[in-house]
Amino acid sequence: MEFPDAVPVDSTRELHDWLVDNWWVVLVAGSVGVVGLATVVKFAGSPFYIHKDSALFQHGGWYILNGGTLYVDIWDLKPPLIYWVSAVLALLSFGNMAVLQIYGIIAAVAAVSGGIIFVGLTAHRLTDDRFAALVAAGSMLLVTSLYTFPYAGIRPKYFAFLCGAGALYFALEDRSLASGVAAALAAGFWQLGGLLAFLVVAINADRGGARGAGRTIAGGLVVTVLTVLPFVLTGRTIPLFVEVVLGPIYGVERYTLVGRLLTLIVELGPGLLLVPIAFAGYALAIRRDWRTYWWVAAGGGLYSLQIFLEFQGTIELVLFFVFLALGAGMLTAELSVPSRQSTLAGVLVVLILLSGLWAESSAIPGNDAAVDLQQDHDIPNYEDLPPDPPNSPSMQEIYWEKQKPDNCHYRLGHKQKYFEMVTGGSINKTTCGQWPYDQEPLPWVLDALNPLS
Repeated sequence: MEFPDAVPVDSTRELHDWLVDNWWVVLVAGSVGVVGLATVVKFAGSPFYIHKDSALFQHGGWYILNGGTLYVDIWDLKPPLIYWVSAVLALLSFGNMAVLQIYGIIAAVAAVSGGIIFVGLTAHRLTDDRFAALVAAGSMLLVTSLYTFPYAGIRPKYFAFLCGAGALYFALEDRSLASGVAAALAAGFWQLGGLLAFLVVAINADRGGARGAGRTIAGGLVVTVLTVLPFVLTGRTIPLFVEVVLGPIYGVERYTLVGRLLTLIVELGPGLLLVPIAFAGYALAIRRDWRTYWWVAAGGGLYSLQIFLEFQGTIELVLFFVFLALGAGMLTAELSVPSRQSTLAGVLVVLILLSGLWAESSAIPGNDAAVDLQQDHDIPNYEDLPPDPPNSPSMQEIYWEKQKPDNCHYRLGHKQKYFEMVTGGSINKTTCGQWPYDQEPLPWVLDALNPLS
């Protein structure tokens, strides 16, 4: 990689041309630099802070190495791959939880940076426009938690983002097998990655016919089998199904339509303006060549529906923003004239700065008012949840003290409480994963899949 000359500041056109000439260096250094620097700053402000979800994942990796059984001793609705990653990190940390936290932060930064780079590469492969690639990659910074939250530890959505963006890039490179593997990995970190897996099969079928689709499916099946096989061999298929499949279905939150739309404004702030920018890119590009760009609009449309399923923060929309970012790249390429491209890039830079301020402070006018209005139209996600058991330790205490809880529901999240409540279970039990219905599992599944039953 050749180091670029000094950045020109004399004119917008010179800066545009410099970015085009050095796009690969800017893409890699910019992605790693922004995410890495933001993480260092946040870590310096709150050394060794760990979010309760990250504490669960990282503690779970350590717990598995020390006799714990996933989905039996540890209740969680996330697919297992995040625990395999955290178990490897725990092994490398030799039982030191502070070292494990550092490894988790490094892994989070690497996953997020890699995902942003893949978005840029995908936009370049899609449009053959270097400046558009940088605009698309930069647009991902409108998901502010991508660079403000890795300091708090590992999260599965970071890896779903990395693998999902990689799957799209490999599909455009006609590497259908690798594309299928990456898409299945995305689903193995987060269930909503499954939508992207179906889309990747369609892309490869469009580009490579039956052979392309077949290789994509084959790659995905290999990952799926390797992920599920350990549970089959150890007799834990039912706990896996109960918590990873049924748990999220029961866990869909209550909301009002107005409240949910206001939540979008509260969480995204100025970053919400990427939506019309992206959809303008879809419209212009598809009108010119729909056979090339159809899947970007399809992906954006599919993942826009996610706000009505799971939306607890900006990170929940990371896969939706992959397609919005590609749409911004497509609009940049359609503008073609350097001055127009630079103007759009300038608008997005302003939005990124304003979004960061919106997320980290209430200095921007309208922030507090939006929060108050959202709360006025919001309703509780769940009602009548059972209380926590007396003297329940926090997830952070469990992590730092390396506890082996007697209760498998030690995370005590709202979704798991609600699941146990509506299925007649209890949050006070030593092992989880029991089948919650009177009917046997196989007949129950067959009835559930039968539209006439």
